Amino acid sequence: MRTLAVLSDALEAKDSYTAAHAREVADLSVRTAGALGVGGDDLRTLRYGALLHDIGKIAIRSEILHKPGPLTDDEYEEIKEHTIVGAKMLERIPYFADVHPLVRSSHERWDGAGYPDELAFEEIPLGARVIAACDAFHAMTSDRPYRAAMDRAEAIAELRRCSGSQFDPSVIDALIGLLDATPRAPREAAAAR
Repeated sequence: MRTLAVLSDALEAKDSYTAAHAREVADLSVRTAGALGVGGDDLRTLRYGALLHDIGKIAIRSEILHKPGPLTDDEYEEIKEHTIVGAKMLERIPYFADVHPLVRSSHERWDGAGYPDELAFEEIPLGARVIAACDAFHAMTSDRPYRAAMDRAEAIAELRRCSGSQFDPSVIDALIGLLDATPRAPREAAAAR
């Protein structure tokens, strides 16, 4: 837990959005995985993977992380390295032996068009598939330097549209079921009026 706290503090120092985003993604990932029947040690591993899925962004230049416009091809290639960097950092910590594969695979796509290894379908660890979907939902519904947040309904529609290509359909079904059963936050409810 001390190691996790130190890594989280380092990420917070580098990019406060990424650190807050990781906490939100972890909470949503645990709830989604629970709806899929994941429990026990696997759920704990998933929580750590979600908390640390962006830890490799410590190695990414701040001007790229905070860029207000689209990334160039070279910048996008640099940002894609964060999954490899994060996994390599965690490989050196024996306690995170089951966590680093989730971090490495958190940007893989169901259809094999993701990164860094172009894994597809069940080749992608279930935890990484859950993190990918929850990460996307949270990113879509958050204000970013390069775009305003989508509303919840738009983000859910995008998850549905990408189910079966970018995302595992069973994970999307669980996540949307959870979102449909969760009341909107006060800010979301006010924006929807």
